[in-house]
Amino acid sequence: MLENFIFEKANAHELTQENYYEIVDYMLRHGADKSVTKLFLALDSFGMTKREVLSLALALRDSGKVIKYNQFIFEKHSTGGIGDSSSLVLIPLLACLGYKIIKTTAKSLVFTNGSADRFKAIPNFRVKLSDEEIKSVLDKTNACILSHNGDMCPADRILYDIIEKNRLEKNINFLAASIAAKKLASGAKLVLVDIKYGHAAIIKSYFRARRMAKILKYVFSKCNVKSIMAITNTDQTFGEGIGNCAEVVDALNTLQGKKCLLRDVSCRFAVEMITTANPRINRDDVYDMVYSALDNGSAYNRFMEIVRSQGGDEKILKEAKLFKPYKSVNFIADKEGYVGTINSLLLGELVRRLCVASHDDNLGVVLRVKIGDYIKKGDIILSYYYKNDEDLNRYKKAILGCIGVTEKKIKPVYPIKKVIK
Repeated sequence: MLENFIFEKANAHELTQENYYEIVDYMLRHGADKSVTKLFLALDSFGMTKREVLSLALALRDSGKVIKYNQFIFEKHSTGGIGDSSSLVLIPLLACLGYKIIKTTAKSLVFTNGSADRFKAIPNFRVKLSDEEIKSVLDKTNACILSHNGDMCPADRILYDIIEKNRLEKNINFLAASIAAKKLASGAKLVLVDIKYGHAAIIKSYFRARRMAKILKYVFSKCNVKSIMAITNTDQTFGEGIGNCAEVVDALNTLQGKKCLLRDVSCRFAVEMITTANPRINRDDVYDMVYSALDNGSAYNRFMEIVRSQGGDEKILKEAKLFKPYKSVNFIADKEGYVGTINSLLLGELVRRLCVASHDDNLGVVLRVKIGDYIKKGDIILSYYYKNDEDLNRYKKAILGCIGVTEKKIKPVYPIKKVIK
């Protein structure tokens, strides 16, 4: 059967929706065996039409449980970002304003972690919930954070294995189908997808990010789901923390009113989603409402309610005991000038290696500067939180090279390059 599909693709023929349902059925019965792997390698080589991406997404969605609600549900997805805890700010922000949002996340394909990983850094926080628990949490808090490792989209996990083992992370058709399948399975009626491009992203060019945005817009429109594509550059991280605990603390600081880039980006996402759901509402009024929810503590309080409702230990967060590193060191600028580059990819990979090796989320990096900042010799540019001295000695030189300083004046970088509604 699969050999016939490969033959069809080799002859530039388009596979049908029925074909993709047969492929997914085969995946559920046989897993990521040689035959299905060979098929996806052929799809990678010969390409897929937008209709085929839609067909694959629907087949992946229908491979497991599909959540259905009578209410209007928001969803947000990121293609993977370093130092990006915007979801942790956005979710309680929308929830406290009366909008219902479900956040489904999957395991990382490369050098980043997902929102579920960040939330799981909170002691006892649960991302695997039963149908009854999902409904209860959503009714109580307007928000729910889920890992898709349960009954939702089981075939998508097989696709992830194929992508990972065969290094197909750059195939935007596979990524788009996977993203859409999970959002459609969650019952979302409005989805914002943060498509990242650049040196610290799976997608390297703006052109390919735009192409992926068009594919996703097509898939969601055919499924009567409103969508927003936010194309963002990874030259500048949204937040300051890199590492699960560091990123949760970064989000908490933002939820408590800290003025920063993470706040600005999260509020922009919230405004785009609210105005898309309610086209007649005044955009300036929405901005006022969103910023007020952060400044008056409503969003922070809702975050704590979400943590509590999903079993997390809010006391640790309130007492600021989540991120208590074993050892720390500040890296100092050795010359004055303007911050021209930040190699977040290297920093993210470094932190991930440390956390995976030690099974410890309490390690990480906090950036003290942004691109365009003017710094003096002796200023703190980065703080490194580690456990063993050998980790410091091994990575010290690499960390020092992650922040480039130049005499030439550099403009600040705003990471949101394009919003497609």
